[in-house]
Amino acid sequence: MGAMLLALGTLGTAGAQYSGTPMLKLYVDPATGQVFTRPGKGRALLTEVPATTLDANAIERRVEQKTQAQLDQNKQQIQQLVQQNAELTQSNADLSKQVAEIKPAWRSYIDNFQDKFRIGTVFYADYRMYTHTGFQPQELESVNNPGPQNNIFNSFDITRSYLNFYFFPTDGLTFRFTPDIYRAIGQGTAPQIGTNTTFGSNLDGSLNMRLKYAYVEYNKIFDWAQPLKGNTIQGGAVPNVFIPWEEDLFGFRYVTLVPWNYYGLSSSQLGVQIGGPVKFNELQYVDYGIGVYNNANYKNYEQSDTKQFMSRISVYPLGAKWRFDGLGLTWFFDYGYGNVAPNFQGTPPFYNAPKAHIMRQAILAHYTAPNWGLIFEYDFGRNAFSTSNLFSGSAPSTTTGSPYINFNTMATGFLNNANTVQQSFNLMGHFHIPRTPFTAFGLWSLLHPNTEVTSNPLDFQRWVVGVQWQVNEYLRLALDSQNINFYRPQGSVSEAYVDSFVPGVFKKPGTKEIFPAVPIDTHSIWLNLEFSY
Repeated sequence: MGAMLLALGTLGTAGAQYSGTPMLKLYVDPATGQVFTRPGKGRALLTEVPATTLDANAIERRVEQKTQAQLDQNKQQIQQLVQQNAELTQSNADLSKQVAEIKPAWRSYIDNFQDKFRIGTVFYADYRMYTHTGFQPQELESVNNPGPQNNIFNSFDITRSYLNFYFFPTDGLTFRFTPDIYRAIGQGTAPQIGTNTTFGSNLDGSLNMRLKYAYVEYNKIFDWAQPLKGNTIQGGAVPNVFIPWEEDLFGFRYVTLVPWNYYGLSSSQLGVQIGGPVKFNELQYVDYGIGVYNNANYKNYEQSDTKQFMSRISVYPLGAKWRFDGLGLTWFFDYGYGNVAPNFQGTPPFYNAPKAHIMRQAILAHYTAPNWGLIFEYDFGRNAFSTSNLFSGSAPSTTTGSPYINFNTMATGFLNNANTVQQSFNLMGHFHIPRTPFTAFGLWSLLHPNTEVTSNPLDFQRWVVGVQWQVNEYLRLALDSQNINFYRPQGSVSEAYVDSFVPGVFKKPGTKEIFPAVPIDTHSIWLNLEFSY
């Protein structure tokens, strides 16, 4: 700057020599030292320079140099921006790729998690009307009816309301939880609260919820043996190895109970079991189930120090393409004990009869085709049918003045002693009418609740016949007639004869007779509904 000012000063001194020559005036800002060619605020005249002394080419070159420098600088900045943009584009591409890789994994996780759960429901409802009422077992769970002299009794009912929850945490492992409804009936004693208060019982006949099934299942225990691949082991409150299997074989559980279920064996026990098909060349030749359970069923508290054993084996001599295909032969065996505490001390006249052993057997021959099925079943048991089973649907009153006191005592003497023998013959079947949504079905049973009793007045036949309408894959309806026939001729039984089974059941029996000894038949008409999803 000093050299520039010196040069300009020199030129300025010589300016007088160029009178009449165009002059270039230069101005300076004293505060900043900047030089300008125009006057302005804060600027002072620095000098005047003859225009002829300026080298136009030099000035042009300087302008060009300055312009080129500015262009180079701008070009460099543009190149930097282009490079930054390219880097940003690459970064965005990398990020998009990462997101693309992450999103399917996230979606797969959600989809897989969703696939680990399944929820279903099974709902049974009915309308029933009795043309003739009597004492009898329950046709279905949670239904009861008044006894004799209550003809035309009718009711709408809900007998099953499953919510089936399934969880599949890993391949081969399943957890199932199924609550169900039940009818709460009773007259509980009002509990004493403090010294002067009681609360009323809430056993008012309402429909309540309780646990039906809750178990863990593993189906890869035998995958090392190809014929047993898929067999399962289950533990918890499980569907036992026989009743649910036969319900599926017959196919009309929403209408009525299969024989041993009707006679008192529950479909659910707490215990552990193993079972499944045995296959060769994709054909099933054997299906089996083995289990050890509490003596109590799922709705009772276990008291005993013993356990119950069940086994079922089904043989398909021609090979089955699916579970019940073709001809099958099945044997079922159950052995257990009464559900009483180890230190139970019975009282007269039955003493220790409640802790007696219980045995059940069933032999079945069955054939299932696409449009029809037929089942013959022979049942044999010991101490497996008591008055709690016979009168589960409707029981005789034993209050003072009831005309059925002696009849009830006779029934307990015949059925509740520790030496009863049961025998039953059963026939079940169905036929699907081709090209229609209708299926005809039927069941017939003959039960001798104690073959040790001569001409037992409690022997009965049960028969069910009806037509099913398959509305769609989830809904079906059935119109049917359900009947119990105590087929022995009406007559009397001596108290002395009953006393021979349970001494002391009648006090001073002598020659007294029980009349009528044969219960009244029951006949009813039902409309059943099943919704299963």
